[in-house]
Amino acid sequence: MKQSMRTSTLSPLAEEVLAIAGAPLERAFALPPACYVDPGFLALEHEVLFAREWLCVGRAADIPQPGDYAAYDSPVGPVMAVRQKDGSIATLSRVCRHRGALVGEDGSGSARLFTCPYHKWVYELDGRLRGAPAMGGNPAFAPADRALPRFATEVWQGFVFFNADAGAAPLAGRLASIAELCGRHDLLNLKTGFLIEEDWPSNWKVAFENSCETYHHMGVHRQTLEPAFPTLGVRCEAGGAQHNLHIVPSADGFSFEPGANSRLTGDDLAQLQIVGVYPNLVIALSGATATWFSFTPTSATTTRLRVGWLVPSDADPAALPRERATLEAILAEDRVSCTGVQRGLESRDARSGPLSPIEQTIAEFARYLARRIATAGGA
Repeated sequence: MKQSMRTSTLSPLAEEVLAIAGAPLERAFALPPACYVDPGFLALEHEVLFAREWLCVGRAADIPQPGDYAAYDSPVGPVMAVRQKDGSIATLSRVCRHRGALVGEDGSGSARLFTCPYHKWVYELDGRLRGAPAMGGNPAFAPADRALPRFATEVWQGFVFFNADAGAAPLAGRLASIAELCGRHDLLNLKTGFLIEEDWPSNWKVAFENSCETYHHMGVHRQTLEPAFPTLGVRCEAGGAQHNLHIVPSADGFSFEPGANSRLTGDDLAQLQIVGVYPNLVIALSGATATWFSFTPTSATTTRLRVGWLVPSDADPAALPRERATLEAILAEDRVSCTGVQRGLESRDARSGPLSPIEQTIAEFARYLARRIATAGGA
């Protein structure tokens, strides 16, 4: 990070992030511990990341019919991705324009219209206000001005993203360099096998970074992942402005099932390929299947985790309980580990430590964060 990117409006902690992220990759250090603890830094992240970046709501295939919707308590507020009558998808705020009650249900559902449960205001699928009982006596009431806020929406590789910044650059172009990789794995056409949601007592970046590196396999996943995907085989690829990528070759004798996907190469079946999509989505490509992880801050030290297991359309549903049990066991190991890391980061002895070359993805994420901070600071 160049010196010219510093501005006098940034906090000392933000300045420290810029300095750390400006080091060469071979001399990279982790972010300062305060970045994972300080509510003020989380407030900055809300401003420079979550209010301006593309955030994943879920999978488009999970809302196939008009009126189907998926809700998400995003960092910028409760939203829902809604399948429209013309087949497109719109992302709407769930906050009623009367007195703030939430429309739609948590999780997912289907509706012909959205009716506020508080005072029965009624909204169309596109967010327009259709009816509001007993409001005719207020001359300040203008129905056309009371539509649910609607956000920029893109579907990329089957994922629904929204952006609260109406002027944001399109997402697809920013992820073009990994489109071929995702295409080989047919990510666009995979369906949801199951979805897991958990609350973790750790900062969102602790959890996100944990999913973006496999240096921890030898310590955290000694019996679950390390035997098949040994730590010391990790290879980090050069990331882009919006993503990082690392590859974990499998141990001899291990191979993923190709299913009916003829586009997968031999290497695709003999390695785990993990993409971190900034700011808070991770996709693990595993042969004919994939797993996605979304990390949403609920405070400076707590995170809402969503995990989706994606399978081909011809996958055997009888295998899902076994696959879920395996994934839940791995998540339990990660949860314990991230909880311990968070406790350490909150201690007075915490310091920023040097990163291994197989943690290049973590250094690249720090550079991304620094770029966003610098840009927001006016540099």
